[in-house]
Amino acid sequence: MNVIVTLDDRGGMMFNCRRQSRDRVLNERILQLCGGKLRLNAYSAKLFAELPAELTVAEDFLDRAQDDDWCFVEDLRLAPYAGKIGKLAVYRWNRLYPNDFAFDLDLAAWKRLSQTEFAGSSHEKITEEVYIR
Repeated sequence: MNVIVTLDDRGGMMFNCRRQSRDRVLNERILQLCGGKLRLNAYSAKLFAELPAELTVAEDFLDRAQDDDWCFVEDLRLAPYAGKIGKLAVYRWNRLYPNDFAFDLDLAAWKRLSQTEFAGSSHEKITEEVYIR
């Protein structure tokens, strides 16, 4: 499976059971990356509800994901699925936000394929990093 995450500068993903931030341009870019087909849970699906996408919404979406599926993860631990992940897209907010839930994979074990910066709708600079095992 392929996984997409959004992180702050400390690797934070959520605070007080809520996403740290959101950005319309980023959501559109994520859908371009995954060809408009995305697996995610109901909480995350709200981000993409008004965009043209084929969303597969299930609370156990990581368990159901196939090798070529793209999964958007905001509020789940990824370490238990590390062996199933072939590609990882990390979007960095380039900001510090409060967090109490952080990314749990060590990127040192991955090879970075690309790094691109772009302007979002609410963030001056968002960094996209794509990794493979």
